[in-house]
Amino acid sequence: MRPSTLVPAHARAAWLAVPRWWITPTIPLTAGLLICTAQTTPVQAQLLRGTLDTTKSGILGTGVTLGTTAPGTGILGTGLNVGTTSGGVLGTGLVVGTTGPGDGLLGTGLNLGTASGTGTGGTGTTGGNGGNVTGGGTGGTAGSGAAASANQGLYIVTGTITQSQGQTVITDLRLSQLSSITGVAANNTSGLAAPIAVGADALAVGAGSSAAGSASTAVGTGASAANTGSVALGFAASAQGLGGTAIGTASAASGAGSTALGFVAGATGTGSTAIGAAASAAGNNSVALGNGAAANQANTIAIGANVKTTQANQVAIGNSANTYRLAGVASQASAAAQSGATAFVTTDASGNLAASAYGPSTIAGLGNRIDSVQGQVNALEAKTDSVQRYAIQTRKEARQGVAMAIAMATAPMPSAPGKTTWATNGATYRGEWAGGLAVAHRLPTCCVPIAVTAGMAYGGDNAVGVRAGLAGEF
Repeated sequence: MRPSTLVPAHARAAWLAVPRWWITPTIPLTAGLLICTAQTTPVQAQLLRGTLDTTKSGILGTGVTLGTTAPGTGILGTGLNVGTTSGGVLGTGLVVGTTGPGDGLLGTGLNLGTASGTGTGGTGTTGGNGGNVTGGGTGGTAGSGAAASANQGLYIVTGTITQSQGQTVITDLRLSQLSSITGVAANNTSGLAAPIAVGADALAVGAGSSAAGSASTAVGTGASAANTGSVALGFAASAQGLGGTAIGTASAASGAGSTALGFVAGATGTGSTAIGAAASAAGNNSVALGNGAAANQANTIAIGANVKTTQANQVAIGNSANTYRLAGVASQASAAAQSGATAFVTTDASGNLAASAYGPSTIAGLGNRIDSVQGQVNALEAKTDSVQRYAIQTRKEARQGVAMAIAMATAPMPSAPGKTTWATNGATYRGEWAGGLAVAHRLPTCCVPIAVTAGMAYGGDNAVGVRAGLAGEF
């Protein structure tokens, strides 16, 4: 017997009188969805499309009422086993076909395939806790700790899921099904394999992604997080180092504790950081910041587009086309922050900076020495002035002397004893003038005439020259 509609009240007794061992009910239901809510209140479910078939004798239970419309009663009663292979219970107080408030086609307290039952349903079949639901149609789902399979079903399979009302929990998702979720879209055309999360507590999202390290995370098509605590985010991003982080298309963080951020950025040194498109930090503890920046030696830092370090422990900032502005250098706060001796900074043509052995204190000492030398120079200048004045005076006197010598006159011999003669001259030499006067007095001698002579010359500036002598004739 296959009742396809509700049995009228007058046929109820005849229905119950039929031997029950051969009853195999098939319940065709209208199209729809079977819903089991994950909340603490009694479950209300509706199976709106599908076919439930029993393979053995179905027990309709006690107190079964067919065709009633009163709340709390239905075709399938308490303790009903339908479509099960090991005694699955469809629920206490099951109501089918009722129209009373709060009643569903399959009523309150429904357990479908609990613990060991296996139910078969069409499109939109939902199974309860611990059960297995195999849906021949589309859209199959399963409850906590359950497994579901459908031709095009959404898989929520592994572990126990606890969710409150209005929440959705997904532990494994086929990328091709994302477009069916409101607000989420995906298009997998790569043909890559499904995500693989091998490490403990690992997460892999995206076609061909792999999270092999413990607590690792790989998000993006072809992303790979191979080491403990590593994170790879982006298309073909690779985090191979312990605790490494790679973010960006084809970025790679292979050094332990390394970070690569940007398109094709690479951080291969231990503790290295590369930020920017094609930035490279290959040295241990190196930092490359900027598109194409490269810090490939240990403990180096490269800042700026295409800036590259050339030796270990070097910091390279900018290129030859850059200018530098450090507004705080001239501030009082910067000066106050300095302590001890300071030095001047030097540079070469390549921009290599260094501190010289000279500084403000050296300049101050040099200034003191210069002041001392200046005093000595001033004294020397004074002496030089004195020497110059002396030279000038000496030259003047010499010229005066020459003029006086020229001007010195000679008086002629007097003609007779007792006679006196005189003579005078004037002379000039190199701008100096002089005058001279001479006299001669003849003595009274008998045989040889003898005269006494005297002369004087005056050259100015109280320069006076005199002479005296004897003159005679024989």
